[in-house]
Amino acid sequence: MSILVHHAPQSRSTRLLWLLEELGADYTIHYVDIRRQDGPGQADPSNPHPLKQSPAIEVDGQVLIESVLIFLFLTDRYRIAALAPTPTHPRRAEYVSWLGLYNGVLESVLTSGTPDSWTPVQKVAYAELDRRWRAAIKDGGFILGEFSALDILFGSLLQWFRGAMPAGEPYDSYVERISARPALGRAMQKDSRPPE
Repeated sequence: MSILVHHAPQSRSTRLLWLLEELGADYTIHYVDIRRQDGPGQADPSNPHPLKQSPAIEVDGQVLIESVLIFLFLTDRYRIAALAPTPTHPRRAEYVSWLGLYNGVLESVLTSGTPDSWTPVQKVAYAELDRRWRAAIKDGGFILGEFSALDILFGSLLQWFRGAMPAGEPYDSYVERISARPALGRAMQKDSRPPE
C-alpha cells in the first residue's frame, strides 16, 4: 500500500505521522501550507484536501481526509501493529465509540470557544467524557488498557492544546507516558519541512 501524507507541520497531521511511525508504515510526506487559526499561512493549491486543511492522505490514488477516519482506516489496514481492536474483536464497539466521542465531543467542544461560552449540553458532554477518560487512565494505563491509536488521537490534544484541557493528574502522568514513545520522537523529526 502506497501512502502519501499531505502534511502541514505543527498541525493535526503531526499526530498522523506519529500513528504511521507506530504502525511501521511505509509513507512519503508532501509538505503543504495551511491557513492557521491565528492568521498566518495560506491555502496550498497542491493540497488535495477539499478545504485545503490537514491531514489528508492518498492511498493508491484515493484521497482520505479527517483524522478519525484516517485513524480508523489505517489501523484496520495495519492490523499486525495491534493499535486497535479488529472489526470482530469484542472491544471494537468501545474503540469506535471513543473515536466518535473524540470527534463529536472533545474536539468540537474545545474548538467552539472557552468553557464559559459552552452551552449547557456541551458542558455536560465534556464533563462525561472527562470522567470516562480519567477513569481509563487513572492507574497508569491507557484508554483501552494497552497503548492504542486512541492514545495518539486523544493524547495529542493534551500535548499540544494543554492549556484548554483539565490540569493535574491523571493527565500529567498520561502525557509523560505517551510522550516517551520512540515513534513520537521519530515523527517529530519529520514534522518540519527539511531545509531546501
